Amino acid sequence: MESIALRECDFIEHAFCTRWGGVSQAPFSNFNFSMQVGDREGNIEQNREILAGAFHLPLGGFLTVQQVHGDKIAVINGDVPDSRCYPGYDGIISNRQGLVLAVKTADCLPIFLVDAKKRVIGAIHAGWRGTAMGIAARAVDVFVKKFCSSPVDIMAVIGPSIGPCCYEVDEKVFNAMTERRGNMDFFKETGQRGKWMLDLTMANNSQLREAGLLPGNIASAMTCTSCNREKFFSHRGDGANTGRQINFLMLH
Repeated sequence: MESIALRECDFIEHAFCTRWGGVSQAPFSNFNFSMQVGDREGNIEQNREILAGAFHLPLGGFLTVQQVHGDKIAVINGDVPDSRCYPGYDGIISNRQGLVLAVKTADCLPIFLVDAKKRVIGAIHAGWRGTAMGIAARAVDVFVKKFCSSPVDIMAVIGPSIGPCCYEVDEKVFNAMTERRGNMDFFKETGQRGKWMLDLTMANNSQLREAGLLPGNIASAMTCTSCNREKFFSHRGDGANTGRQINFLMLH
């Protein structure tokens, strides 16, 4: 899936991938990009080759993060990266051409950030913990402090993720999220004590606007991964034994 908003940026390549098009076998059928779930390393490598070939990406240019549900963001501002995976991080921001910034998801939000004026891009992974810690706003702050971006020049696209229709959470999540002022707006009561439905997309959209992005520069896929398990991996819908789709963007 491509974003209409980002399609106009001819200096980047990007996609929010589905679970289809690869070689992995059930229960990771079939475009899985995570070895941590139990898939074979050979399958992951073949899937990466298929992706690189389809989008004309440099096979050795993929950069990923370990995704620990925190708020740390790796910054690559011109230097050749020493590693192709950043442990302990949930986002990557760079101004280097030819680097494929990628995050893997199975219900959490993939967020792409693009500053067309400064030619800076970012890929962010945001689950409820990262959202509660303000990772989307933190990413905008990195653009401003490290690359001299203006928030009004940054575009954000939130990709397919679990929607408020399917994301039931408990008091632990509710308490962590409501420590931030205004986060009550992102919850709806279910009628069950200690249970709420959480809208992660709305929560991150709000963070981005508070960080200075223009409302018209924020787009959301509004596609629920749990409702569309035939197309996307979903931890909530499929259980822990499922794969991870990849979401990437790259500067030409």
